[in-house]
Amino acid sequence: MKIRGIEKKDRPALKAILKAQEHFKPSEIKVALEIIDLALTQPNQGDYSIRVVEGEDGEILGYICYGKAPLTDATYDLYWIVVHPVFRNQGTGTFLLRYAEKDLTHKQARLLLIETSSLPPYESPRAFYLKHGYKELARVMDYYAVGDHKLIFGKSLTPRRS
Repeated sequence: MKIRGIEKKDRPALKAILKAQEHFKPSEIKVALEIIDLALTQPNQGDYSIRVVEGEDGEILGYICYGKAPLTDATYDLYWIVVHPVFRNQGTGTFLLRYAEKDLTHKQARLLLIETSSLPPYESPRAFYLKHGYKELARVMDYYAVGDHKLIFGKSLTPRRS
């Protein structure tokens, strides 16, 4: 696998990967594509860092999008980590996440936050975050809709001092 920056030619594949997700609502796909388009049309915008992961044959397997949280000194948000269902459970998501954590560590980030839904279709992403050392830091009840809570996971990216 290889990680690289996003290119205009990637948009159709990324759109297909987003649409292949069984748990994404149309509104979520729309927002993800808006961010992809922003990154493609304004590559120096600085709010969103998008990296795609390719297989050995050059096929795009997934992507990750993260950026600095406004008004913080060193907190970042992971906005999207998406792997085509065909390539799940093969280490692709872990490869993307580890890349982002390493990149952010080099940028001296302190904290990486991830927001997600409490609904059952999001159980797999939540398990993925927990498996990689993220902890549930907050739960905002009925945030997205009644019964659909916003869960905020986080992980410190700086070593603890003894």
